[in-house]
Amino acid sequence: MTSQSARIEIAREIHDGIAQDLVALGYRLDAVLAAPGTPASFRNEVRTIRFTVSDLIEKVRAEIFNLRNGGDFPQVIQALIAEIDFNIQVRGLDTNLTEEHSELLLRVIPELMRNAVNHSGATQICLGMDEIDNRLMVTISDNGKGGATLSAGHYGIQGCIERVERVGGSIDIQSGKDGTTITIAL
Repeated sequence: MTSQSARIEIAREIHDGIAQDLVALGYRLDAVLAAPGTPASFRNEVRTIRFTVSDLIEKVRAEIFNLRNGGDFPQVIQALIAEIDFNIQVRGLDTNLTEEHSELLLRVIPELMRNAVNHSGATQICLGMDEIDNRLMVTISDNGKGGATLSAGHYGIQGCIERVERVGGSIDIQSGKDGTTITIAL
């Protein structure tokens, strides 16, 4: 099996398995919410869980898309930007990437961009890629309130750092009241 056909097979298995199970779970939660005897305090908790399940479904769908389109980095990033539906400026996506770097960045960039959208209060995000001194430099910056740090119980940024360091790269995070800039060097 080629790597592309292997990715498509994995995407199919995820779609037909985990994704369908999550959708079914969502429908069951909807049924509990719609039941006439469900107490209001219980409804609030179930609604919170339902939103979490909906977010998981979207993440699984994004992973399926990434697996199916793993060879076309710019297309996957553009689809992510469309999905996020936010003011995002992009430059340099035409940079030549190794398959290893492409797969890494397709894991890390969505996490960092979603963090900026969900937590920074930013009105604009910039994603840039450049080759400098034989190194790939990826920069994600926003004009939000700052605060992008490693925090106990939150593993998004930590997971990104671990992924990047695993391939010999580094991440620099500069975060202050005028926004956050995260630079990945590979």
